[in-house]
Amino acid sequence: MRLKEREIISRDKIDKFIMECSVVRLGMISRGEPYVVPLNFVYSNGTVYFHCALEGRKAEAMRAEPGVCLEFDEMYGVSTEKKTTYYKSVIAWGTAVFVSDIDMVKRVLEMICVEYLGSSSVITEEMAKRTGIIAIRIDSVTGKERKN
Repeated sequence: MRLKEREIISRDKIDKFIMECSVVRLGMISRGEPYVVPLNFVYSNGTVYFHCALEGRKAEAMRAEPGVCLEFDEMYGVSTEKKTTYYKSVIAWGTAVFVSDIDMVKRVLEMICVEYLGSSSVITEEMAKRTGIIAIRIDSVTGKERKN
């Protein structure tokens, strides 16, 4: 990283920031070109989980090339005087894996409901069978912030 004073070195601080984010951007290669999509997600024990359709461009891309990049960010303010923004961002790399265990699919869907709806929801086996869950274990990560 060019500006070492902005680097976030602590993995605990990075993990805490990831857990505070509500959206992650997933970068991958699809049909020979870069493809990025924003996603809702949950983060547990160094793994990002999200749901998706079992078929479609995103699923097709991850099956063809499971190496992916994740981007998390938050802008905290702007200084017109200093002509800058105050932010924190994290870039992570990992491998996308389709979760096949139905009990795990149900657990992750339940975690997503709690995170975004604020309460649990009954996830039936039928719901779990028609929903894709992707797990991305973070293999490497970098973080950067500009504090005010």
